[in-house]
Amino acid sequence: MPMNIAHHLIAFISATVVAINLAFWLIWLMLLALLKLIFRNDPIRHWINLGTEWCYRRTVGVHNFWMFQVVGVRLHVTGELPDHPSPIILSNHQTWMDIPVLHGVITKKGPTLKFLIKRELLWVPIIGWICYALSFPRLNRGKGSGGKTKDFAAIQAFSSSLHTERGALMNFAEGTRFTEQKHENQNSPYQHLLVPRPGGLKIALETAPAGTPVIDVTVVYDGPRNFWQCLGGRTKDIKVVIRTYDSSEILNVRSWLDARWQEKDKFFEAP
Repeated sequence: MPMNIAHHLIAFISATVVAINLAFWLIWLMLLALLKLIFRNDPIRHWINLGTEWCYRRTVGVHNFWMFQVVGVRLHVTGELPDHPSPIILSNHQTWMDIPVLHGVITKKGPTLKFLIKRELLWVPIIGWICYALSFPRLNRGKGSGGKTKDFAAIQAFSSSLHTERGALMNFAEGTRFTEQKHENQNSPYQHLLVPRPGGLKIALETAPAGTPVIDVTVVYDGPRNFWQCLGGRTKDIKVVIRTYDSSEILNVRSWLDARWQEKDKFFEAP
């Protein structure tokens, strides 16, 4: 069923609310990022980090309230999150809607999410500036001179900061949102997923503190996954499956990811 006028109107209002909310909190996040550059003293940085996390959670709180209370999106969650301040989180990636869904499941009661992002994303207005203000690890995806070394250093720097800045390292292992065209171009062996890239997880495991759990999240939309249609309330029900693993058990990252993605594929077929 195509979107009607009411759906488009709701989507427009939702997009406006999201944009205004991001723009408002961006001002404070950029100010805090500037203060972090100026003040290197640990006690002061501690309070700056707390202020940054507070702004982050207020931003997410507004989005959660709008999407889940006003628009009426329902999350059906299977599995439990471990009680850990800085886990590694993996997820399939289908749409921009994945981000508020993951925030609704994880950040609402757990850690904030620090996304592994492509360096090019920094040039996207508002979104890129927020990524910079929140110190999201920025990757070259192994491209260019010394790309892999720079990627390792970026994730290592994030891991070493976890004793002062709490946050879960969030990795969309497929590296991009799912489309039928990308699926066909990759000749993906999975029916509903793109091929996961092991690089980000491999570096994260090499740099993470001992005992860090790895949380595998699968997001399945019961309806259109187009972001505009989700904003308009066309997709009301979203299934989220959580599985937690011990990082020490992951010996071969590529094989482990393949097993997880085969498992994810089955969740798309489950009632």
